[in-house]
Amino acid sequence: MKTTIPGVSFSAVVLCAALFAFSPRSLPAFAATSIHASNVQVNGIARAGSRLVAVGERGVILISDNDGAAWREAQVSPAAGTTLTQVFFISARIGIAVGHQGLIVRSEDGGEHWREVRTDAQRPDPLLSVWGDDQGQVFAAGSFGQLLVSRNAGLTWQELEAPAGDHHLNGIVGDGKGRLVIAGESGMLLRSLDNGATWQKRSVPYEGSLFGALILANGDWIAYGMRGHVLRSSDHGDTWTNAEGGLGASYFGGAQRDDGELVLVGQGGAIVTSRDSGKTFAVRSAGGAQSLAAVLDLGRGVLALGGDLGVTVGSGPPPAPEASSPANCGTSPKCS
Repeated sequence: MKTTIPGVSFSAVVLCAALFAFSPRSLPAFAATSIHASNVQVNGIARAGSRLVAVGERGVILISDNDGAAWREAQVSPAAGTTLTQVFFISARIGIAVGHQGLIVRSEDGGEHWREVRTDAQRPDPLLSVWGDDQGQVFAAGSFGQLLVSRNAGLTWQELEAPAGDHHLNGIVGDGKGRLVIAGESGMLLRSLDNGATWQKRSVPYEGSLFGALILANGDWIAYGMRGHVLRSSDHGDTWTNAEGGLGASYFGGAQRDDGELVLVGQGGAIVTSRDSGKTFAVRSAGGAQSLAAVLDLGRGVLALGGDLGVTVGSGPPPAPEASSPANCGTSPKCS
């Protein structure tokens, strides 16, 4: 049965800012810091060279040049105030962020300044994910089967045909070698082996929503989503098997650390890690009042996580929320 996602604002990939010490080694001292920015929710975090860039609601883009010790707002023109859902840098200077109303903004100076390059008043459905390669080809995926491509590093865009119907496409990622995978609702999983020229729907052993995907350093593919479901493929998406996800909480963000460890984050502060390429997961944190939307490895045992409290980075335990409430998955309609 198709997963329903109420309201047009379903693209807020969930909210939270928290951190957990994942490494079994003793970590260097690193004071946790957070940016509230009027309680802005952060949906995506990326590296632009040595800079951190985070995007979120009301079109806010935050940048840090000291690994999250201090943050400031980037300049976006025009300042439309439209929620941004994800960000990706194809080089240290060129970045693309996507969001509601089909919005795409682009930076050529490492995230300091952004310019609107696309919006769609006729189809204001959210774009939910973006990925590109170092050759300047960029893909954006979103609600109701939207799939766009740019062949000139995000300057202009065109629609692609994909066998997605009206299913929401939640996450796209590639390996830089012509292979790409898209995770979507109702067990929708698309694959391309020819750099996005053609797409095939793959059969997976799960019919619920998948919120994201990862291509690991060893070539394995991971898809994660609703109620702790994690899928694995070791043959570039030909076949998929269920993995042991560790929790029944939904996962909304993932990353592979520089030491190979896989980290998934999500509902109710869920943080799980895997050291066997996603075959099994260990629970590091669960049962919180907030939910996590994005995770980025900063190296040295330090992670950055984003959500409704902005961005938190550090090597200590997550800060406690100011007011307690039952564990939930935030206000994101993806939790339904």
